[in-house]
Amino acid sequence: MISELKQLLSNSYTPNDSLCFAAIVIMKDGTIFKGVTVKNAIFRDGIYAEQIAIARAVTKGYKKGDFDKIYMMVGSNNINDLKYLNRSIITEFFEPEKSIILYTLDETNRVLKVGNLYNNIY
Repeated sequence: MISELKQLLSNSYTPNDSLCFAAIVIMKDGTIFKGVTVKNAIFRDGIYAEQIAIARAVTKGYKKGDFDKIYMMVGSNNINDLKYLNRSIITEFFEPEKSIILYTLDETNRVLKVGNLYNNIY
């Protein structure tokens, strides 16, 4: 999964900063959806990697409760950069006991439960 996340990071579009993310969502039936950060040059708008991956699943007909886990990687070696993930979209679609597996480029990792996401993020 780590090599796949690193490959995804190279597809991110962040023209004015280097803070990018990759996300891989695994559905309960094993189907995989991927997403990367997409920002614009004026800093006003951006799309989170996890939003893209979750939206792709929803577009294919998956519903709340169909999501099993999410893997995410930040394009830095700073685990604290993961505080920028979109907690609201994750908690909307994933059940509280599901896992979020977080990585940095140097492969430092942390695993959180969705139900604890608001309490345990940096």
